[in-house]
Amino acid sequence: MSKIRIVLAEDHHMVRAAVAALLAKEIDIDVIGEIADGFKLVAQVAELKPDVLVLDAKMPGQKVITAVQEINKNFPATKILVLSAHNRREYIVGVLREGAAGYVLKDDAPEVLAQAIRTVFRGEEWISPRITSQIIHSATKQENTFLQDRLTPREIEVLAYMTRGKKNDEIAKAMVITKQTVKNYVRSIFSKLDVDNRVDAVLLGIKHRLAENGLDDEL
Repeated sequence: MSKIRIVLAEDHHMVRAAVAALLAKEIDIDVIGEIADGFKLVAQVAELKPDVLVLDAKMPGQKVITAVQEINKNFPATKILVLSAHNRREYIVGVLREGAAGYVLKDDAPEVLAQAIRTVFRGEEWISPRITSQIIHSATKQENTFLQDRLTPREIEVLAYMTRGKKNDEIAKAMVITKQTVKNYVRSIFSKLDVDNRVDAVLLGIKHRLAENGLDDEL
């Protein structure tokens, strides 16, 4: 089985060593490089061509959003997972819209990072469940008329599962439909909400409090 090739960009040695040690325990993940200097970030990614770049949100010598833009443009095969202590919604949305595939908090449970790496490697997006929860609880209460005017009840149900971090196969199991049917619903949701990707659709779902729907979580 081929391993997921990881480059870890983190300027604090102790944090970098701790994360590397954590990932070394995962049989399907291989840390092939470590970067401590933001000035060398893009060049190292170009040389090592990792599957996933785990990128600290604060790297000396390089603005993270600029790095995300450049790497996403020049090395689209490398998925970017931002690792951060920041949980401000505007910052998170900014890096995701510039091309980061996921966002993990440094104080998430240890197993979350490995799960996030596997998720973005598969081409899916990942947002820390704790971030989702914080956005929901800070949002102003509002009716779901925006979504109800645009989506069918089944599409709203699919979007609600998406806002809770469920993957297509999990949604299919919960709704007792095929995975292809879920994919069709997701494409329709993108079109009707005028979004291009899962992250923007999920952010709209969070804004309209869909993650609070009483859905079956026993998947």
